[in-house]
Amino acid sequence: MDHSDMSPVTTNFPLTSSGDSAEQSSLSPETSQSIPSASTAVVTSKVYSRNTARTCQCQDFVFGNVCSFGQNDLTPQIALPTRNASITLEIFIDFQDAFKTLGSPESLAFIKKLQPQLEALCKKADPEAYKAVEVVKLTNGSIVSESVVQYNYLNNETQIQFLNNQLERVLTDILNDTRNLVNISQVFRSNVSFNRLMLQPPLITSIADLKPLVNCYQFANYTAEISDGVWRCAGPCKTNPDYCHQHGDCLNDIYKGPVCSCYQNSLEQYHGPRCEFVNKGPGFYGALFGSLAVVLLIIIIITIFVVRRRHKRRWKINQIDTLPFEEDFFDFTNRRNRNFGFQGTYNPKRF
Repeated sequence: MDHSDMSPVTTNFPLTSSGDSAEQSSLSPETSQSIPSASTAVVTSKVYSRNTARTCQCQDFVFGNVCSFGQNDLTPQIALPTRNASITLEIFIDFQDAFKTLGSPESLAFIKKLQPQLEALCKKADPEAYKAVEVVKLTNGSIVSESVVQYNYLNNETQIQFLNNQLERVLTDILNDTRNLVNISQVFRSNVSFNRLMLQPPLITSIADLKPLVNCYQFANYTAEISDGVWRCAGPCKTNPDYCHQHGDCLNDIYKGPVCSCYQNSLEQYHGPRCEFVNKGPGFYGALFGSLAVVLLIIIIITIFVVRRRHKRRWKINQIDTLPFEEDFFDFTNRRNRNFGFQGTYNPKRF
């Protein structure tokens, strides 16, 4: 990627949405909450100009010299559905025929006052899941305002159960509390009453129901799995921990799939796509030949010691065999005529 002649650029990835019905106008039942796809993964948050070093500042979910390796767990791309609620309020001011048309100046002015107050109340029920509120109808009877509020089903089992089982009670308590309606009363200088709250049936009953909406295909060989109550994209190195046979580091290449960085040292050098082959390094042969030399030296020393010992023993035996004594040298029975082992007849006169 050529970074020349480019000043720092910040890349944003907005949420996407799709339309629902004419009655709900611009509100959408689904929101796509995701991280960028693999095709944009190496687009760094800052691209440096020609005058600076050409290095990549990777986004949080990738790393490496060219930002091509992904973490073991990534946040998946999910088209999040919503749960909608219909809120009806009665504002005690005179109804005008212009209110029958939501696009009329009078209706737009009315909605501009009401909608921010409704947003504050609806957001209080679930700030994290709140998406939007819109006034969809104004009818006669003082002024009866019908609004639709949307809450996202987030990638979280606890939050899904809250929307299904507790949202209606929490939102009803907020709207029934007259203290929360004071701001609306002040804006219109009139009394306000809460008439009705209706929620659509739950679209999602548990975190498992989001599976068809989870997309991990933007990263090579990543698979969707539930971890700690949320959906994750698990990298191939996580799902196959023995991919490199414990002889290298497994890396999740977001374009190609798992790759191995094999271990190498002076004794062993692993190689191959999955580090399945090994060559002995120079250190191994150095240690081998060194050990053989030590063993050979010990054998030589032992051999010399044994040879010398045998030679010495033979020398002693030969010395005993050549002594100038006869057997009767030690015979003391004839003390008068002993010759002390010398040959011939002992004659004392010779001495």
